[in-house]
Amino acid sequence: MNTRLFLIFTIFMTISTFSQEIKIKKGELLLDDKAVAKVSDKGRVYSFSDLNGKPQFSAQMFNGDTTEKGWVEFKGENGNVKEVEFSDTTFSLNMGKILVRNALAQGLITLDGINEAKVNEFFQTNDRSLTEGRAKTKIMQQETSDKEDKITNEIGIRIDNAGKIWDKNKVLLGFIQRVNTGNNIVLNYEYSVYENNKIRIAKLNCTNNDTYNSKNGLKVITYDNKQAEILVTNNNFGGPLSEDKMADRMVKKLVANGYALGDMKNTVEGFFDEKSQTAENNAKSDSKNIYNISGYVIDKAGDKKEGSITIEFESINAKLGREKGIADITNYGGTVVLNVNGKDEFFKAKDGVKFCAGERCFLGTQGSEDSGTGNNSGSQLSVFGESQFFEIQSENDGNYVLNHVKNPQYYYLKLANQSKAIYLGEKGGFGKRKPEKTKKIFDDYVSCPGLDFSKYDTKTKEGIINILNDYQTTCKK
Repeated sequence: MNTRLFLIFTIFMTISTFSQEIKIKKGELLLDDKAVAKVSDKGRVYSFSDLNGKPQFSAQMFNGDTTEKGWVEFKGENGNVKEVEFSDTTFSLNMGKILVRNALAQGLITLDGINEAKVNEFFQTNDRSLTEGRAKTKIMQQETSDKEDKITNEIGIRIDNAGKIWDKNKVLLGFIQRVNTGNNIVLNYEYSVYENNKIRIAKLNCTNNDTYNSKNGLKVITYDNKQAEILVTNNNFGGPLSEDKMADRMVKKLVANGYALGDMKNTVEGFFDEKSQTAENNAKSDSKNIYNISGYVIDKAGDKKEGSITIEFESINAKLGREKGIADITNYGGTVVLNVNGKDEFFKAKDGVKFCAGERCFLGTQGSEDSGTGNNSGSQLSVFGESQFFEIQSENDGNYVLNHVKNPQYYYLKLANQSKAIYLGEKGGFGKRKPEKTKKIFDDYVSCPGLDFSKYDTKTKEGIINILNDYQTTCKK
């Protein structure tokens, strides 16, 4: 596509923030049927004057190609030029309307006419940075393409009409495929390069619209998520792949940058194995789980065993999006693993086991009256009730203040003479729990008339610790 021609369809661009109806009629610019300026055009250059005919500025539009965005060049009567990237190019078949919208965006034209003060301010300086920047970018891109050509010419890379990629020794290196997913107006193409095992190595998405391509950039995206800009001009879409410049440049860029094609199966599979392991390691690091931390377990018989502690409070597979739709019956937080000299031993929370990993200690028990907290293991079987390891916040002679690892803001009281830990906060199964309901739960659990529920803030750790201390002094016989 020749990018010097005005593109009929300027689409996929920013929706206009200007709702004025624009007309250019008999040499006048009308906004909402009100004449605000005089306009004349010579080819691609539009000149704007005030209603008295005093010249103010001119403008012309430059369409970007596949490596750059389009822009408007404004020129003042003092000769200064200001280049501005498209501020507004709502669909229009009329170049003049597009230029007017961009002049409106710069404040040069208003509903009341040309803003001469703004025009004078705007053209105080000269700014050709867009052209200069694009020129430098093109030089760099061309230098890159020249280097790629030199490398691949030595190899003798060529593409035949069927999309097969060969070297000079007639060795098959892979395949390139071009698929049109668009319509008759705008053609959307996806190019895919495959090695000999039909494993896709890279893809590139583009259209036959250079304006859209320049806005979104032409990027070759490889299987290992690396991206490289592609430089192609005067593109020829729809013809045989042997003559497709986009296909040719894409393959050359890949080969020149180390993607040799041929048999890359082991390389690709090795990358994804490593990527998967890295993702898993990151998920573990970001999780609430504990892995291989020095510590000890006190089992149900009261024996202390030292080793390396591992426990999962949440599913790594779930964090990574694996095994979606598969029922998970794991009681996360319900089993701790102690490794001693390479041998694993498993301990269950339901047995009242206590363990410490580093500075953190945990107690196995079952939470109760906590249906509103979401403090379950996440297992599909959690609805039937389950014991889990809660983190110990305070301990006094076999009595504990605990919180749940999943939601540590919720605190529990665990008395030595009770089989379960009790949640005494305000979260209920159907919203906020009424204080009288919590009082009844408290009175039934502690079973000590000497403790006045109203004295304690049962939503906080400090409040539960106060209950624990008062229980020791007032209730324990």
